[in-house]
Amino acid sequence: MSAKRTFASLFIDVEKGIPEDEHSIPLLTPNSEKLRHVRPKKSFNKNNATPSPTSNPMLQKLQLEAPSTTSTPDCTPGPDTEWPKKWRRSDRRLRRLNTELLGAILNYNVEEVERLLKSGANANATCRLDFVSACHMAAMVGGDALELLVKYGAEKHRQDRLGRTPLHLAAYAGNARQMAILLDFPEDMQRRVDNEDMSSEAEEDVKKISQQTKEMVNVMCDLGEVNIILPKSWRDNIDHNCMSIKGTLPLFQPGWTPLHVAASCARKQCTRLLLAAGANPNICDVMGCTPLDVAGSAYHHKKDIDSKNFTEVVKILLNAGSQYNSMKAGGLNLETPLHTAVKLGNIDCIKALLDAGVSISCLNSAGLTPLHLCVKDKLEEPLQILANYAYKNPDPLTASVDVKDKEGHTVLQAAVEAAWVPGVCIALEAGADVTMKANDGETPIHSAANLGDIDVLNEMLSLAKQKDFIDYQNGEGETPLFKAIINGHLQCVEALLNEGASIKLTMPGNVNVLHKAAEYGHIDILQYLIEYDDGIAKEMINSLTESDRRGFGPIHFAVFNNNSECLNYLISKNADIRLRTTGTPHKSSTPLHLAAMKNFEDIGKIILNNDRTTIHEVNNIGWYPIHTAGYHGSREIIKLLLQEGADLSAYTDGPKKYRLTAIQMVIDNISKPTEFFEEIFDSYISSNSQNVQDSKCEMTVDYRILMPSVCEMQQMKVIKALINTGNRSGQRKLLVHPLVESFLYLKWKALLPFFYVIIAVYALFVSSLTIFVIGIFFYKDTNNSPPPILNPNVWSYIVYCTIFLIVIQELFYMNIKSIKYFLQVETWIKIWSLILAAILPILTFVSSVSNTEWPRHIATCAMLFSWIELMFLLSRFPNWGYYVLMFGKVAANVIKILLTFAFLVIGFSLSFMIQFRSEIPFDGPWAAFVKTMVMMTSEFDYGALFDQEHTQELATSLILVRVIFVIFLILASIVLMNLMVGVAVNDINDLEVLGNIRRLVKQVEFLRNLDNLVYNKFVNKILPSRLSKRIRTKRNVLGVMTFCPGKSRWRLHNTLPSRIRNAIIDIAQEQKIQREMEVDMESFRLKIDEMYKIITEKKENKKKEKLAEVQNELRGMSNIKYCEIMDRFKNLDDGVKKVKTQVTEYIEDTKCPIENLNVKMDQMSLEIEKIKEFLHRLESKLGSL
Repeated sequence: MSAKRTFASLFIDVEKGIPEDEHSIPLLTPNSEKLRHVRPKKSFNKNNATPSPTSNPMLQKLQLEAPSTTSTPDCTPGPDTEWPKKWRRSDRRLRRLNTELLGAILNYNVEEVERLLKSGANANATCRLDFVSACHMAAMVGGDALELLVKYGAEKHRQDRLGRTPLHLAAYAGNARQMAILLDFPEDMQRRVDNEDMSSEAEEDVKKISQQTKEMVNVMCDLGEVNIILPKSWRDNIDHNCMSIKGTLPLFQPGWTPLHVAASCARKQCTRLLLAAGANPNICDVMGCTPLDVAGSAYHHKKDIDSKNFTEVVKILLNAGSQYNSMKAGGLNLETPLHTAVKLGNIDCIKALLDAGVSISCLNSAGLTPLHLCVKDKLEEPLQILANYAYKNPDPLTASVDVKDKEGHTVLQAAVEAAWVPGVCIALEAGADVTMKANDGETPIHSAANLGDIDVLNEMLSLAKQKDFIDYQNGEGETPLFKAIINGHLQCVEALLNEGASIKLTMPGNVNVLHKAAEYGHIDILQYLIEYDDGIAKEMINSLTESDRRGFGPIHFAVFNNNSECLNYLISKNADIRLRTTGTPHKSSTPLHLAAMKNFEDIGKIILNNDRTTIHEVNNIGWYPIHTAGYHGSREIIKLLLQEGADLSAYTDGPKKYRLTAIQMVIDNISKPTEFFEEIFDSYISSNSQNVQDSKCEMTVDYRILMPSVCEMQQMKVIKALINTGNRSGQRKLLVHPLVESFLYLKWKALLPFFYVIIAVYALFVSSLTIFVIGIFFYKDTNNSPPPILNPNVWSYIVYCTIFLIVIQELFYMNIKSIKYFLQVETWIKIWSLILAAILPILTFVSSVSNTEWPRHIATCAMLFSWIELMFLLSRFPNWGYYVLMFGKVAANVIKILLTFAFLVIGFSLSFMIQFRSEIPFDGPWAAFVKTMVMMTSEFDYGALFDQEHTQELATSLILVRVIFVIFLILASIVLMNLMVGVAVNDINDLEVLGNIRRLVKQVEFLRNLDNLVYNKFVNKILPSRLSKRIRTKRNVLGVMTFCPGKSRWRLHNTLPSRIRNAIIDIAQEQKIQREMEVDMESFRLKIDEMYKIITEKKENKKKEKLAEVQNELRGMSNIKYCEIMDRFKNLDDGVKKVKTQVTEYIEDTKCPIENLNVKMDQMSLEIEKIKEFLHRLESKLGSL
């Protein structure tokens, strides 16, 4: 057991300590010596000096074990010494003291630090997170805490987990005294170097001991993780907030020495001290940066540095022979001291660095040179110095100011892009080349044209050295002229063209100047370009770009970007309004197609006002503009196109299976299509007055949306297209809209004579067939002879004649409807009635010889089918068809219920057949099923079923039969029949609406077929031309219908049913109110705009008046103040004169003879003697008292 625990103890995390519950572990084990890490033996140095590290420090993972005994007393335990159990409580106390010690140092409480050290806190107390020791924190915060820690045996040169030593942190904080303590300087030298201006004598004294401190000051930090074995007596407690320490310490670059740190923070005193102590000014970090390279770099990490100290640090490093690697052409692309000096505006430092020969082409991390940084921050004086400095060995072909950043931009180009005119002037004065190209091919002239400053552009054009510079193209193929056009700088365009810029030069993709002007909507530039040089650019007005550049012409760009002014101007300059784009990506579209795609209503109006026929142009996939508008859901343009005569029934090109109508596209691609079309249909009903009773009130119904001019000979085409869209969005409700329903009614009235002919032919067929059947079977069954008028032979010929006429009519229908003709129940009923009627006369002749019963069966079916078909035909009448279709809907519901519960009926029928021993009326399955169905209609015939005879036969099962009969009575007769009635007519209002819609659908189909039949070319050829023309005019509905509700005797007043007429009046009144409200709102908006304009003008006038008053007051005050000042000056002059006279008088008075002065002096001496005698006498009297 002990052996197992000993083996496990090899993997114990020393930071976690010894678990408290392992009481069975002996205090000492045979393997205790193996668990103890051997301390590295280090020789003692004199004066308690720190042993020197290796001469060539390598940046690698450090394996730090227990500290040396050089500066730590012997009482410090080894890293893994096993403590007896009685010491574990004191171990916790030690950790608590260590934690409090770290907190006291962080809070600058030196007294508390001393108290804790005396109480037993370890001077090497360390935070367990990053192994930051008390020494690190004391070196960072300053004060006397570090001296106390060293006194109590703290390790001064330890590294934390990130490789930082206390010397690095002291240099970062600028604590020179702490650095002296860490370097083991004597106390008098510590005080001397702590002075802000360290004397040269003190510096020389430091240099004398530099051989001892040289290796200490050149130690490098390592940002790689350092593996440290931390003794338990150094650890903090588990409740220590380690993150508070982690966030206060800075991070250093790998390989930095304390000199790097001091230079980066511009610590002048620390820099001098480190150099005097033997710091190498040319040592490099892993990035290759010397201390001079990183001087002032802390400024770029949001740390404030003193500008004056920064200059001194740079000069100190330069004097110490520090080299630089970042301030060279093609350097390290880091923030250099020159960049820092520019950011600080430190002229002295800039000059010092330039004198040292640094390169101004060095780039920082953002890819900017110091000159570009001046431009970015708009630092005029530093830029002036950098641009005009007399550099050594300059390039004779380029100016020093032509250095480039990582984007290839020169200083001039950067100044132009920043719109910084002083920078532009400085660069031009320094000889900047205006034709140098950046990485993207742009020159400063491009940037000037982009900026739009005409003065800058003219100055640069005048300084250009090359001839073809003005047409240089950047990476996008843009010349300066294109840049000026894109940004709308007309003056720059004029200047460039006057300097010889080519107006015909194109960008890649055949993009010319007119394309760009129209694309960006610069109408003034577009006008200037087209009219420039007698219209030399007019030949490009209809040129197209390549397909990868949209394939547009100027007019397409104007339309696509909703630039109405450019569009009007291009049309006025004879631009092709039907110009088509390339095949890809816009499918050879016209400008109207693009306007429909983008839903630009104003653009569409402009195009249609100039050429209405463009509405019938198709692109290369056969789409009209109405198709494009519908596909993209462009509501406003759809309304506009319909008002201008667009055809909703127009098909796209392609295979018949995939062809779509315009109305199908609109319904599929907009939200709430039914409401949208209702709104459109409402707009085609209007009124000139709200008072319906007014005799002058006229209602106007415009049917042109339903029969556009392109298909005026097929007036049912649009409504048929609406029906073909289905009913997914409830669009069939549109059939009951007053506009559509009234049109269908008028169309029905127009085609009614032709329908009368059709129904007369079919009625003659049914009548002749009925008379023929009666003449054959009725008189035969009654053994009577028919009268001559009912002679079957005569009527058989009439039947065949009517069948012939009906077949010809149906052949026309088949030609019109094709496959759909055979998908209707009515069609098959009609076909079978004709077939059976045609066979019947032949079979009656054969049956007279063979005496068979087949003719009777055929006659029965023929009569039934023909009369049912006559009912369907009569349902075409508006007033009758509604009930027939309601009958069909109810029948469908009843059949559906019967099919659902057919198993129940079959079960009862078979039960009755079995119990009644297959006797009549249950003598078979079919007979039993029919009898059960009859019983469901309440014809139970209970007395016949359960009479005395049947009761005797059912004596053994009479009770069961009656139970089954009762169950049948409840379930089938009562429940099922009531359910059938309830479901069939559950909502009579819905049935009425659906019936009306179905009637209108049937009416549309019939009217379309009838319309096509009447307009058939073959029929027109057969009929006389006059009759054909009269029929054609008779069948058409007028495009616009107007009637007066106040004139009941007017011819058109009673044309429509009152229900439809009232619906039209209601909509017209709503439209009238809505239009008046819109007009009122528009007038109200105009008035509000006028009021706002007047109010703003008044406010501006008041502001101007107040400003004028203030200016006048200021002028008056300035005049008053001037007068007052002049008066005061006069008073001062008078006063000065008076003082001058008094001084002169005093001087004259003092010019007395010397004798008079001597006399006065004698008199004064005599008086003094008298005073002395008086005082002597007074003193003697006081003494006697």
